[in-house]
Amino acid sequence: MANNMTFFPVGNGDMTLITTDKGINILMDCNMRKSAEEETNNDYDCNEYLHNNLKSDDDVVYVDALFLTHSDQDHCRGMREYFNLCSPEKMDDTKIRINELFVPARLLIDTEHKNDDADAIRQEANRRLKLFGTDDFNKSGNRVKIVGYSEELKKYSDLIIGAGKRVTSINNIQDYGAEIFVLRPVKRDTDDENASVNDCTASFKISFTINGNTYVAILGGDITCENWKEVIQYNKDLDFDILLAPHHCSWHSVSTEEGDGAKADKDIEDFLEKSKDKAYIIASSKQIKRNNDNPPSYRAKNVYTKHLDDDERFICTAEYPDSENPKPLVLKITGQGVSVKSVTTSAVKKSNSYTPKSYGIWS
Repeated sequence: MANNMTFFPVGNGDMTLITTDKGINILMDCNMRKSAEEETNNDYDCNEYLHNNLKSDDDVVYVDALFLTHSDQDHCRGMREYFNLCSPEKMDDTKIRINELFVPARLLIDTEHKNDDADAIRQEANRRLKLFGTDDFNKSGNRVKIVGYSEELKKYSDLIIGAGKRVTSINNIQDYGAEIFVLRPVKRDTDDENASVNDCTASFKISFTINGNTYVAILGGDITCENWKEVIQYNKDLDFDILLAPHHCSWHSVSTEEGDGAKADKDIEDFLEKSKDKAYIIASSKQIKRNNDNPPSYRAKNVYTKHLDDDERFICTAEYPDSENPKPLVLKITGQGVSVKSVTTSAVKKSNSYTPKSYGIWS
């Protein structure tokens, strides 16, 4: 079994499925729309894909872990509709079980309303945290970890994974086929009441070691330029084979300048240049057009493509394989390197097509 990273066409939002050669499935963020179930709608049906490609246990489909980078709606949309946010005994077999939930510290210490999905995830995380220290906590569907340190959460220090630390296990499995290293957030921002949600976004380096070679993917969430520069400063040897362009290919992730004459930050450009001969850069966004949108930013796209030997290694999820009928982009990671898996083999397995038993309630 190979390692795969699947990037879903979810517009300006993030949703990435990591499948390791150990058969572990890790979902990073979620942006799933109910409208995708309508035959006349062009939104991609991520729920159908997950039900047809994930493992199941007692008729309940599951991910081994779900990581939430931050609480913006475009990173957690659909959590209430499509995932079981409840105890294992009460699960709905039309929804997906999360064996282990990884939530950002800021979500737990912020009590203000963000959106209904973020509030539901916070409630579910707190349900799981209340089980810490009991036998029930170690059941699949009850485990939880916190990404990013805060003094307010120090009583859960055994569950906290701060910047500069590795995720040592996924759902109590130590050898899960990859290494996940937390790049951000740093404690200073997490405990700063004036820090924005994007300042506190979780960012990760995911490494796959195969036959002595290591391949690196970086998922920055909605990291800003200044925060990205800080990551580069703290991780001098950081390079990548796969980069998910931060904040849906936003200009504000590559520059602090505004206006027609604005330039990309030199530290960001130097960082991008280091991986020029091998990298894939993915924009999880709507179509990138030559206009004033931000995100995605056409100028930011030009910054990225300038630092790639092959322009075709920059891929926008809304344009793959074409803008009329986008499909999940699957990058395969083997001992030979990173390659794009053909659309025919990465599409939903229609022979086992999922039919929802209940459409639930959508608000």
